[in-house]
Amino acid sequence: MSTTERSPRYPAVGTAHGEPRLGPLLALLVAGGLLALLNTTVTGVAIPDVAADLDAPLGTVQWVGTAYVLAVAVAIPVSGWASIRFGMRAPWLVALALFAVGAAASAAAWSLPALVVARAVQGLGGGMLEPLMLTAVATLAGPARMGRLMGLVAGAIGIGPLLGPLLGGVAIDAVGWRGLFVGFVVAALIVLAVSWRALPRGVALDPTQRLDRVGLGLLSAGSVAILVGLAETSEGGGTLAVAGPIVLGLVVLAAFARHAARLRGAAVVDVTVLRHPTVRSATLVMLTLGLAIYPLFYGLPQFFQGVRGYGVLASGLLLAPQGAGSLVGMVVGGRLSDRVSARVLVPSGAAAVVAGMAVYLLVGPTAPITVLIAASVVAGLGVGFVGGPTTSSLYRVLTPREIPNATTTLFVANQLGGAVGIAVLTGIVTATGGADAAGWTAASGGTPFWLPVLAGVAVAVGGSRLPRTGAAPSSGVAPQAQ
Repeated sequence: MSTTERSPRYPAVGTAHGEPRLGPLLALLVAGGLLALLNTTVTGVAIPDVAADLDAPLGTVQWVGTAYVLAVAVAIPVSGWASIRFGMRAPWLVALALFAVGAAASAAAWSLPALVVARAVQGLGGGMLEPLMLTAVATLAGPARMGRLMGLVAGAIGIGPLLGPLLGGVAIDAVGWRGLFVGFVVAALIVLAVSWRALPRGVALDPTQRLDRVGLGLLSAGSVAILVGLAETSEGGGTLAVAGPIVLGLVVLAAFARHAARLRGAAVVDVTVLRHPTVRSATLVMLTLGLAIYPLFYGLPQFFQGVRGYGVLASGLLLAPQGAGSLVGMVVGGRLSDRVSARVLVPSGAAAVVAGMAVYLLVGPTAPITVLIAASVVAGLGVGFVGGPTTSSLYRVLTPREIPNATTTLFVANQLGGAVGIAVLTGIVTATGGADAAGWTAASGGTPFWLPVLAGVAVAVGGSRLPRTGAAPSSGVAPQAQ
């Protein structure tokens, strides 16, 4: 099958004057998605410097990461609606502009609250980039090439965990954490300029689709309330301060679910897509994967600095083995998913994550660094075998009209899992190291690694419910989930 050939059920992203070339378009989309992922992976390296510079305790500084992830969770459903209402080009350009503005404001932040607000703005832009990219790639690929193209894209995006900590460590040593954000401004503006010239004007799936403001408000309020409660946990808040916001958030999210079920396709997130068993299983996988992975991006640099005594640059370098394993796992897992069931690949990947993180849990504070490097590679391979096959198995059984809603559901689950994971990890570090601890110290040891270990087990459970089917027929008729 040629690079321009596709199933009739999976039309091109669309132009008014012919079809875009697939290769350059994929490269441009990956560049934007990589920006968002790099931004996530370098933040953990910068946390100790931010805390020292702004004279803030760890329980408060966690909002530098949590605000970004939470804003991403809000932006994702907006991106799904926008891609249906306007096509891909306009939302993509807006997302890049917001990302650049947020990065500039972060570089200029004069206080921790200002930095948190700036990171939220950056998260609104960054949160739109990855789902827009995946929606476009899934539409271009068609079911027959889904695993191969998703593997290539995931492999390219996998460079984020590989390069992010290293680039972050080099940048912080050279120009400080503010200079790091300046670099994101420059990169975002370059991708924005190229996108403005190169991206075709997309064909909207439904130009009359209105934004469900009520649903977006309920989803955002519920998510914020839960995160506030979890943040109080990490800051040593009382029972009412912790349980009150969490209970309120759950009630509001339940109200959103009822509202969205009533509106169906008009909701900001069409929860009726969860009636599909594959969507339910994939959502559970991505939720628990967020619980496992985002805390590692955020926490591992602190572990290497506070427990093992390495510097900023060395801590960044020590995240590279996990990124390298993830890169290999994504490419290999994506290719295998065209022939091997995700029900086999995903639990296998989850087992590797559990094994790698168990090493950190059991002997991390005292193990030879070579042992930790090997454990990181194993865990990274496992992550790669989870993400690609999960999304590939999902997109094979969906129509083009269902893809944006399913993508939104997956990313909301993944980002909320990540936001909760960061808050829980911070709470564990604070509880085991003391409320006045400046970060992850020897007092906490390897205890916080219980979080990714248990989350990895949950990933395996969700993966065991994914479809047995491998590749979809080349005719483009999506197979039924089994």
